[in-house]
Amino acid sequence: MLRGIGIAAILGVAAIGVYYFGPQMISQKMSDPLQQALDQIQTGLTYDKFVNMTNSQRDTLVQKMPQQTISLIMDDAKKFPTTVSESMQNMISKISSTSQSIVFSKQGEFVGLDHDAKGKAEIISVGNIAFLRFENFQVTNGPDLHVYMTINGDATTGIDLGKLKGSIGDQNYDLHGIETKTYDTVVIYSQPFHVYFAKAKLS
Repeated sequence: MLRGIGIAAILGVAAIGVYYFGPQMISQKMSDPLQQALDQIQTGLTYDKFVNMTNSQRDTLVQKMPQQTISLIMDDAKKFPTTVSESMQNMISKISSTSQSIVFSKQGEFVGLDHDAKGKAEIISVGNIAFLRFENFQVTNGPDLHVYMTINGDATTGIDLGKLKGSIGDQNYDLHGIETKTYDTVVIYSQPFHVYFAKAKLS
């Protein structure tokens, strides 16, 4: 009898909790400003879906995206830095099976472009093969950041080396087939919004 009363009391409290607090919890979840803003652009759109779209798909959305929504996306990306840790030797072993000498040909320090950034970029050659290395690197995280080799920092005419592997940490990028003497500036660039996050002038 007492056991039955106890179970009934627990169920009663649970029901009251769902009645009073359930809608509030759902409301709090649905009131997320970024999610609301993305839903207005496209029903069911999330941050992850947006950053993983093709460039053409995103360009269509960005054209009708208010500045406030862009700012919310940028702010959300800042909250989730990504880390990576790649050794120099690991890259060397991938590109050369011989004991050729290692040459450090160009280097420069990262500076932020309206975002925080620090660390060193350097071009390292092993024989006739080169790669780009970041050391002690850190940049404010952003939506779909890419690494570009450029002339005077212009990403529109530069070579895209691919997605930034991490907003924090040492990392390597293959420069196979790229004339390293031609390009003098490494750029960190947000593909969706065409925003420069950082650059390193190489000399």
